[in-house]
Amino acid sequence: MEEKIKAAYEQMDPTPEQEERMLAALLEVQAAASGAQGTQPEEQTAANEAQATAPDVSAEPRRKRFNAWKAVLPVAACLVVGAVLIGVGSQLVAPSAQAPVQEAASSVSGAANESAATAAASGKAADAASSAPAEARNAADAYEEDVDIVAIDGAAEGLSYLGALDSPEPIAPDSPAFNTEEYAAVDENGFTATRLNPLSTVSADVDTASYANLRRMVNSGYRIGDIPNGAVRVEEMLNYFTYDYAKPTGNDLFSMQARVAACPWNPNTQLLVMGFATPAETAAAQRGANLVFLIDVSGSMSSTDKLELLQDSFATLLGHLGAEDRVSIVTYSGSEEIVLEGAAGDDSASILKAIYRLRADGSTNGEAGLRMAYDVAERNFIEGGVNRIIMASDGDLNVGITSESDLYDLVEQKRETGVYLSVLGFGSGNYKDTKMEVLADHGNGSYHYIDCIDEADRVFGERLLANLVPFADDVKVQVEFNPGQVKAYRLVGYENRALAAEDFLDDAVDAGDVGPNAQFTVAYEIVPADSAYEVNLPDLKYGDTGAADEGADSDEWLTCSLRYRAFSDNEVHQQSLVVGEADAAGDPGDDWRFASAVIAFGMLASGSDHAGTATIDGVLETLRALPQTPERAGFLQLVERLA
Repeated sequence: MEEKIKAAYEQMDPTPEQEERMLAALLEVQAAASGAQGTQPEEQTAANEAQATAPDVSAEPRRKRFNAWKAVLPVAACLVVGAVLIGVGSQLVAPSAQAPVQEAASSVSGAANESAATAAASGKAADAASSAPAEARNAADAYEEDVDIVAIDGAAEGLSYLGALDSPEPIAPDSPAFNTEEYAAVDENGFTATRLNPLSTVSADVDTASYANLRRMVNSGYRIGDIPNGAVRVEEMLNYFTYDYAKPTGNDLFSMQARVAACPWNPNTQLLVMGFATPAETAAAQRGANLVFLIDVSGSMSSTDKLELLQDSFATLLGHLGAEDRVSIVTYSGSEEIVLEGAAGDDSASILKAIYRLRADGSTNGEAGLRMAYDVAERNFIEGGVNRIIMASDGDLNVGITSESDLYDLVEQKRETGVYLSVLGFGSGNYKDTKMEVLADHGNGSYHYIDCIDEADRVFGERLLANLVPFADDVKVQVEFNPGQVKAYRLVGYENRALAAEDFLDDAVDAGDVGPNAQFTVAYEIVPADSAYEVNLPDLKYGDTGAADEGADSDEWLTCSLRYRAFSDNEVHQQSLVVGEADAAGDPGDDWRFASAVIAFGMLASGSDHAGTATIDGVLETLRALPQTPERAGFLQLVERLA
């Protein structure tokens, strides 16, 4: 409603004398309403009690909040004030300016028709006030600005109606009419003949956004055929979960392990699952963290699953910060602002106060916000410590740089400063996954999607080190398949992480970044040399690049090489792992079975051409036969919702 009144007021452009007369009229209405409320001694007593027991914002993150101004006047009183404003203004301005005012007045009148028509017509604001939920009104009287509300019984009806005045018939974010979400097209990897190309090279990936975003879709009612293909990145689904991977030993900074077994959805192939893990501790975490929260406060963020959840999410991080850490907050919408700079990590009161004062309004100039955040991060740089921007947004950038290619160029240039960029996605309906992934992938950071407060606790609690602290940069995996043992192979996922074979040894080529106490998984579907699966090969004019009989006497199937630059010494390291017949013998283990179920589900959700005999029932059968952990149980429940 206030948007319509504001628009009408701006079009009126009243003179100073007209403004004084309008203000006088408003004050009279407000005085009348105040006088009426003065006859409610019991409600005033309740207001005083609410003030005495108001929660301390510095002590506890809020779970439910509302803007105090929305409840300062009860429902009908708000309508009366709006009607007086429009009525007085329409009498003071020239006839040519009355049309937009009358249009706004008509809209307000329509919104108020059922619940407050009688009160508005008679001017009995006090009567309307007494019908509003007392708890909501008392809470508003108790605070001069926005406050935390843990629970206000009985206020839901009044707050719901006030919200309806701003948007009479809000469209559900996930409804097809509203949905403008964007996902990059995925050209699924097919089988490659080993004789033509024995090398497969990829950048490491520790992102988890795809799984949490898919979970949001399923929980909001999507069926498996409704999920956008581009929203399903199988590698991110695999890397969301924790596996029982060994920790590194000796001088190696990564552990490497592999298991191979018959592929559940294709009788002619084998499934190879390789796991990589880092140690649990790092010196960077002990030298302090310089964290810059870059928060989108544009109008598109004004919903409970966006800015409000974002605020609670950042609040969960504070318990893990200390006096040696520095926290800054930069916001961006139509303009950018430094809300907080260089606060001590243990100054929870100042940080929470700054976070919970944020309000959503305006357009989205992500470029300007990024530039300012990098400036702040550089000013507060901690040598040898953690220097990271944490960008939180729905990705709906509509001012400044908006294309993926230009964003790519910007963050590629800025990462030379030594500042890492991680990205957190929020919300639905207008979510721009394409932009968010580009920013994280090329800003030396990870990409996560926050669909609930539990996911925020996971990202900023359980996996804090892995997500925020640098350990190894430009992590690359290259697999050389033996054509004598492997006829063909197919990389599962990692479509937008593929690298050229020659990029593996080129240390100037950017690749994935991995933190301490982190894991990532790479899987291949393999066609053994003796399989009945047919691979189409062109006739080569100059002979085979790798004859099938070369290596036929070896029991080695492949050699996996891992290359990375360690944060601790800034030196390039390389490790290798040979996988052969021994890795395909015996029981592949529960981790392999769970990974196979995740892959099968991902293929079904994306409509993969290689899903073979995979079914939702088959996935459920595999999951139910496994020992349950909280993560596995959560995945099982998600799949059951689609059964």
